[in-house]
Amino acid sequence: MTNEQRSAVNPETEVLLDRVYRQKEDLHYEVRDGIVFVITEQNAWIQRVLRKIHYKIPETSEMELDKYGSFILQQIDGKRTVREIGENLGAAIEEANTQLYDRLLIYLNHLEKNEKYIELI
Repeated sequence: MTNEQRSAVNPETEVLLDRVYRQKEDLHYEVRDGIVFVITEQNAWIQRVLRKIHYKIPETSEMELDKYGSFILQQIDGKRTVREIGENLGAAIEEANTQLYDRLLIYLNHLEKNEKYIELI
């Protein structure tokens, strides 16, 4: 971490950088040309009913992540800390260094709380 990055880290944020996340077991995704496509089953009761009466409703849907999200999701392995993921992201994608850890923590929180793709260890 450069001095510029270190000075940009909020003191309250410093504690959060030692967190470790892992991908949930039911997370399914494919990587195509470095981009992650998260595959989600469409299995709500109404979808099942509509399929039985021959509506064309796909069994799965795909969500394409951007290059930042793809990189971060592939880094989450249950061993790397948020700090290590941030350092790897900053080294791989130079423009990601602006407010790196604040943005990274917000994104990880979104993946954990909203999307439920990852969990804190």
